[in-house]
Amino acid sequence: MFGAFRFFQIKRLSGDIQNYLQRRKAGGHSSPPYGGRGILPVIRMKPIIYIYGNGDYRNYSAALTAAGAIPVIMSDHIAPDSCQALLLPGGGDIFGSLPAEETAVIRSFVESGRPILGICRGMQALNVYFGGTLYDDIPGHRTHGTDVIHATSASGLIASLLGSSPVVNSNHHQAVDRLGDGLVVCQRSEDGIIEAFVHETLPVLGVQWHPERESFEKKRDDAADAAPIFRYFLRLSGADES
Repeated sequence: MFGAFRFFQIKRLSGDIQNYLQRRKAGGHSSPPYGGRGILPVIRMKPIIYIYGNGDYRNYSAALTAAGAIPVIMSDHIAPDSCQALLLPGGGDIFGSLPAEETAVIRSFVESGRPILGICRGMQALNVYFGGTLYDDIPGHRTHGTDVIHATSASGLIASLLGSSPVVNSNHHQAVDRLGDGLVVCQRSEDGIIEAFVHETLPVLGVQWHPERESFEKKRDDAADAAPIFRYFLRLSGADES
């Protein structure tokens, strides 16, 4: 009962913050939620995570909430300065450069040193942002109606979080080809596709698979529990671990 009530409170708070950020973008001068005071203890304990885009991101929001964050979903480059970290979710294909607005959002977090987690297309977007390239179409990593479940080999950060041979999901046909500047591979599939990377000096993590679909309420028996990915991301974001 307490868990359900806590989830409701965080979901309501997330909506209030999102509405405030949208009013701010529109040039309004409304006060922060709850007069800017009642909300502060919650903000200190729970980082606000900016999910960039305008799609159906319920699984991402649910995973972040379960891990202890407050997710807000928007698609502009003005509001992110109020958020502690950025999550770039899955989505459509990338051909050539990124949209200017997405580039501006990523740049705002990179230049301020705030954490970024890229998932599926989000990982590809990070690679392109840092000067890398993509394969336009690869076989074997996508099937209709469900995820492909496959073995990987991991090192570095991913190995420390999930072990050296985590089984993960897959549902994509584009993939990282040439790595962007400063990025280091820490997970590959058996056919050599890059499944995760980190940045050498920045708090940036990209995963090609979908941790939000194999963690917390979406945890599955045939794949690794991916909750440590989100908990690590929240620690980078300043989450209170007490």
